[in-house]
Amino acid sequence: MFQNIFLMKFLNKIKFFLIFILLCLISFSIIFFAYQFFLIKDIQLVSEQKFSLANKDELINKNLLFVNKDQIAKKIIKENFLIKTAIVDKVWPNTLKISVTFYEPCASLIVSNGFFNLSCDGRILQKLKNSQLFLPIINYYQKLNSNSFQTGDWIDYKDIKQTLFFIDKLKQINLIPLTIDIKGQDMLVFNLNDSKIIVFSNNKDKDVQDYQLELIIRQFKIEGKEFKKIDLRFNKPIISF
Repeated sequence: MFQNIFLMKFLNKIKFFLIFILLCLISFSIIFFAYQFFLIKDIQLVSEQKFSLANKDELINKNLLFVNKDQIAKKIIKENFLIKTAIVDKVWPNTLKISVTFYEPCASLIVSNGFFNLSCDGRILQKLKNSQLFLPIINYYQKLNSNSFQTGDWIDYKDIKQTLFFIDKLKQINLIPLTIDIKGQDMLVFNLNDSKIIVFSNNKDKDVQDYQLELIIRQFKIEGKEFKKIDLRFNKPIISF
């Protein structure tokens, strides 16, 4: 009698152990299948230009469940200085979609030994020996040393960044500067077609100057007027005809 009870307990333990092993195997199989099912097999690149993703091999076979979209986007921008924005989307079950936009050159800055093609937010896109005719040329009062900068670097000089800001804003109202002379902190001289001149200040709020200029240009278009010079350095802009 005692032996039968002992045998029954032993068999129950074996049965429980086998069921536990079976459940573990089933759980492991489900987890393994799910993990394999969501491994990245394809990367879709959406771009207006030809683009080769530098770290593509690092992303293949990573699990889509666990990848961090923001980290991937930041890494893409860091490793590809011509890229302005990168948006990463998960396309289930196993595809990563990467949409990128590229910088467009905003102006060409004269430096020692050539020119820097700059984006409108101050990034060096190209180092060239000769200027490109379709870009506004910035004459800085103190030429930067070309060898001190590399493509992908940022220009952090406030007066240059302010100049790039105004170039972008002028384009939005169909005014394209030919050359810009940065003559100090308080004099950014924009030379346009037909000998027109617009003078901005680096010491006055740039958004205020942009707003004032837009109002003036809009009014001149309504009235059919042409200006020779607009000086926005003062509280009340000075206009010459």
